[in-house]
Amino acid sequence: MTDKFRGWVFPLAALVFFFTGVVCAQNASQTSEISLDRYLIDEAHLVKEAISAQILAASHEIETKMGIRILIKTEILDDMNLYSGRVENYFSEWIRSIGLDKKGILLYAAIPKDSLHGKFNLRVGIGLKYLITKEMGEKILNRVILPNNAENNDGKGFLEGVLTIKRMLLDELKREDQRRSTPSGKFDIGGFLWSSKEIFLAMLVGLFLCYFVFFLERCPRCNSTLKISFEILKEPGNNTLGLRRKIFSCQRCGFSRRKKEPLFPSGWSGFWMWFAGTHRNVRIGGQPNPIDRDLSADDRHDKVG
Repeated sequence: MTDKFRGWVFPLAALVFFFTGVVCAQNASQTSEISLDRYLIDEAHLVKEAISAQILAASHEIETKMGIRILIKTEILDDMNLYSGRVENYFSEWIRSIGLDKKGILLYAAIPKDSLHGKFNLRVGIGLKYLITKEMGEKILNRVILPNNAENNDGKGFLEGVLTIKRMLLDELKREDQRRSTPSGKFDIGGFLWSSKEIFLAMLVGLFLCYFVFFLERCPRCNSTLKISFEILKEPGNNTLGLRRKIFSCQRCGFSRRKKEPLFPSGWSGFWMWFAGTHRNVRIGGQPNPIDRDLSADDRHDKVG
C-alpha cells in the first residue's frame, strides 16, 4: 500500500503545479495586457515604477469590481494660471470618453518647471458625487495625497489616495449588498401604528372638527348646540318602514324643532332598504290612525318656546 501511495503522489503533485502555473500565467498575461495609460499618465515623472505597478493593480481592481475608472494625470505647466482651464477641459473630454455612465474619478496634478510645489485637483463624475462629496475630496487631498507626496517624493501619495478611494467604494459596495440581501421581515402592525401615530392623531382631530362643522346642529337663535331626541311613532315591520320623530331642542333659549323621518327595520332587509335609497314616496306600514294625524298637525306648527 505504501508503494502504491507513493506512486500516486508524484503525478498528483505534478498536476497541482501545472494548474497553478496555468492560473498564474493567465493572471500575469491579463495584467500585462492592461495599459498603464488607462490609469496613469505621468508626464511630470512624479511616480516611480514600483508605485506605478501598485496603482495599476488597485485601479484595475476598482474598475473590475465596481465599474469605476480612476485616472491620475500629471504634467508640467509653464503658466500655472492656465491650470483651472486645463483641468476643466481635460476632465470633460475624459469623462465622455470612458463610456461608464460618467462614473470616473480624476486626480490631476500640475507643477511648474523649476519647482515641485504645484497644484492638485480631484474631480468626480456625476454618478459618484453622492459618495465622494466636496468635503471628502478635500480630506483625501489634504490628509492622504499631499502629505505622502511631500514625505516620500516618489508618488506614494497618489497610491495612498487610490487605496483610500478603493476602501470607500468597497465599503459602500458591501453596504449595498447587505441592503439587497436583507430579508424583508413580517409586517409589524404595532410598530407601524406607533410610527404613524402623528398621522392618526391628525386624522382624528380632522374628523372631530368635521363633525362639529358639518354634523352638529346649531340653534338659529343663540347658536348653541341643539339637543337631539327621538320619539317612535310606528315600529318598523319585516319589510316595511317605521316612523319616528326627531326633536331638536335648545336648553339655553327654549327653541325646538321637529322632523319626521323613516325608521328602517333591523337586519339585512333594513340595510338593503337604506342602501337602495328608499327614503321618499314610500308607504309606511299599516293604516294611519288619529294619533298620527294629530302628530302631523303638530309637525306643521313647530313649537317655538
